[in-house]
Amino acid sequence: MLITAKYTFPAKGKLILGLLLSIFFSVIVILNRDLVIDDAFITFQYAKNFAEHFKPWYNLDPFYQGNGQTSVLWMLVLSVFNVFGIASEDIFYILNLILGYVLIYQFINHFFKTKNSIIEIIFKTVFLIFFCFWMGLNATHGLESLVSTMVLLMFLKNWKNPNNYWSLLMLLVRPEFGVYLVFWVLDSDFKQTKTFVRKLILAASSFALIALFYLSFFDYYIPLPFILKSQSTAYGLVGVKVFIGYLLLFAPIIISLFKEKRYLFLAPLLFFIFYYTFSINSYSGGIYVRYFFPLMVYFLFINFKIKFNKWIFASICMLSILRMLDLSFNFYENKNNVIIDNQGFVTSYGEMTKRIKPTDKVLIMDAGHVAYFSDAMVYDGLGLNDATMLLARKNKDSLGYRKYVESRNINIVSVVSSEPDRFVPRHDSTFTYESLHLKSKKILYVFPLDNHYFLFVYQY
Repeated sequence: MLITAKYTFPAKGKLILGLLLSIFFSVIVILNRDLVIDDAFITFQYAKNFAEHFKPWYNLDPFYQGNGQTSVLWMLVLSVFNVFGIASEDIFYILNLILGYVLIYQFINHFFKTKNSIIEIIFKTVFLIFFCFWMGLNATHGLESLVSTMVLLMFLKNWKNPNNYWSLLMLLVRPEFGVYLVFWVLDSDFKQTKTFVRKLILAASSFALIALFYLSFFDYYIPLPFILKSQSTAYGLVGVKVFIGYLLLFAPIIISLFKEKRYLFLAPLLFFIFYYTFSINSYSGGIYVRYFFPLMVYFLFINFKIKFNKWIFASICMLSILRMLDLSFNFYENKNNVIIDNQGFVTSYGEMTKRIKPTDKVLIMDAGHVAYFSDAMVYDGLGLNDATMLLARKNKDSLGYRKYVESRNINIVSVVSSEPDRFVPRHDSTFTYESLHLKSKKILYVFPLDNHYFLFVYQY
């Protein structure tokens, strides 16, 4: 039968496919090279301060520092180039292109090293095109998606190796990846004491590395993005539909690993599909659903040879492909939204940056551009990069928030309005506007932020 017949993919064919996918990936990155998102400049700011002052801080105010970046490893890598005068916004493209080529090689070399049936060839080819498209977009926004994908891939490939030294990077690349370490240690033969202890020591060392980093540089030890972006689980209809959609996307993997009884290897994937769907509320996390992208490396472990009805498995693969197509349209919409946002940042925060002085102390709601491109001391009004402000907002402590702003001698405050002629706060600006009594303060500038919002800049 056509569905069961096996075909050898020639070495020349793999080379041609690899070159075509690499060109496709490169074109996406080049065409979208101006779509760095605001949150990326936060990480760039941390890298710059670490390179220049050996302080991985958002600003150089030593009062009660917290960590507002998602990936310590990505910041450290960028800071190395900063030391030699190479800016993060220039080097990250090159780094991501290199990582992308390596990932393409990894998948092609694995997918076509044995004979494949027609359905396997179709599924793997469609997946590779989709993967390169998604990867190309995630290579442009400036955050850690590709480096976290590479670390996760190498960790999973060495899952059965008790000397899996990639485990040391897991918490540094993303703090939630500690979940993988837990299941990796649990997936042990406890009768082999030495092997179990070796894995336990490596996992503990990863936790020790991130703990040492926090103890050395910060006063507040919980990652601030975790507090700001986490949300109470809400099982709304939309969320449930999205969750089902991701289950369909990963269905071939889920079935393969379940049939192989690799339950502890599968468990983190199921956990993160649930966690990222229901428990994360993040603007930047929604762009190209970048939190989900590293999970795609699980497709390297798909097994078409499991004892399962071939037609049913082929149908499941087709549903996965349809979900890939659906996501591709979503990514295109995301890209258009990023274009609009970036145009707004130029006409608002870009103009604001031209007008503030190095002696100013500025509070802003979107924490990237102004902090990175100006010499002023900048504070994040949402608390993503400021532990004191975050705790005040979390506890709805308006007085504490206002006293802190005054104690830091902040003299310029910007908030976002949905109206140009009168201040109607965007949802994240309400607390700041009311706590600081900005209604009674002098408006310095009003800049168009995008098609829907406006940046109000106050003298404080």
